[in-house]
Amino acid sequence: MRMRNSMQDVITIDGPVGVGKSTVAKALARKLGYTYLDTGAMYRAFSLKLLRNGISTDDIEGILQLINSTFIDFDGEKVFLDGEDVSSLIRSKEVEKIVSKVASISQVRKFIVSLQRNMSKKGKVVMEGRDCGTVVAPDARYKFYLDASLEERASRRLRDEKYSNRNVSIEDVKREIELRDRIDSTREDSPLRVPDGAIVINTDNMSIEEVVAELVKYIDKF
Repeated sequence: MRMRNSMQDVITIDGPVGVGKSTVAKALARKLGYTYLDTGAMYRAFSLKLLRNGISTDDIEGILQLINSTFIDFDGEKVFLDGEDVSSLIRSKEVEKIVSKVASISQVRKFIVSLQRNMSKKGKVVMEGRDCGTVVAPDARYKFYLDASLEERASRRLRDEKYSNRNVSIEDVKREIELRDRIDSTREDSPLRVPDGAIVINTDNMSIEEVVAELVKYIDKF
């Protein structure tokens, strides 16, 4: 498929936790031959670095010092923190507990957003997260917002192999998701919301293939 140039052919996919953004974005990027940019993984990588250095999420001075010595990059779908492949480490329960708090820190968001914008300038990027279409790339030609019910999101979370070894109930996962939603949607800096002009798709009862096909249909219309 040939796509017209605008905002370097950037596609943003936003939405709440557990809605399937990462899987959909990966599949769409592969289909289009685009680069996949997991913006949430960048916050997870920085959260991992905080944990490793014993720095509290309330220690703004320590966080600022860490920012100045942090390098986050991607190689395909692998995430690198200061040159180390941390793709699996950033999915730990410990990182999960603090990533929303870390992502709500203004100084951290400014740092990560600047990295994301630089990466998007290369063009032909599918980026997913919570503020891609609102803050990182508000002028992207293609902006989508995926949503799903709490029950569906919790079920998907439990089926995800990255979380299957955590031995938690669906009620535990629901509580985690509700907390994440509250933090993400009420934070002062870049709260989760539907981007202006975004196409909203409810993914309940839809397979990954069906969601990707739906996105492609909209892209084809432009």
